[in-house]
Amino acid sequence: MKKRATHKVDLDGFVRQMDARATGTVDILVGTSGEVVCLQTSSSWHPLIRVAVEKALKSWTFKPETRNGKPVAYLGHLELKLCNLGCRPGDSPMTLLE
Repeated sequence: MKKRATHKVDLDGFVRQMDARATGTVDILVGTSGEVVCLQTSSSWHPLIRVAVEKALKSWTFKPETRNGKPVAYLGHLELKLCNLGCRPGDSPMTLLE
């Protein structure tokens, strides 16, 4: 799903500085022109992280999808592992861009 993004916005500075570790999922409904119509984050995240992730992802745009030559909306899924504390190999720092 990240590869389909044409414009990305990262988490704000405060959340990126948190000494935290978060793993969660996001379901994103992408509209016919590539805009984020709505999204749902997993409830396992701390509320501050969830709000920051939602705010950033609502500003993303994605490659539009077509079927039979007509634009269609589609559902995407992101799995995110964010950490600044106790990171394991493969975990990303507190950024949505990696």
